Amino acid sequence: MTRIEVSNKEGSKEASFVQKLLDSYFMFRDCLPKVGYIQENKTTQQIQDELEPMYSVTTGEIAGYMLEHDYQPTNEQDGTVTWAIWRQA
Repeated sequence: MTRIEVSNKEGSKEASFVQKLLDSYFMFRDCLPKVGYIQENKTTQQIQDELEPMYSVTTGEIAGYMLEHDYQPTNEQDGTVTWAIWRQA
């Protein structure tokens, strides 16, 4: 195997792990309100901080995942922007 093939294989494993980690994090969360769910908006940084003990996920990876899964930005009362997230209570 060449260095590039090894690097691509490792990158593929890493991308697969990031996908599994984000799938796990969002397992009991949704982009829309549902019965039995509470709103728990978070910034990308807050999500990254919660995932950090497990693995270092970039803000780009998090934002890309959320956009792919139809999460939308929302404004908080203080004017800051967060992701609209509903979590199973």
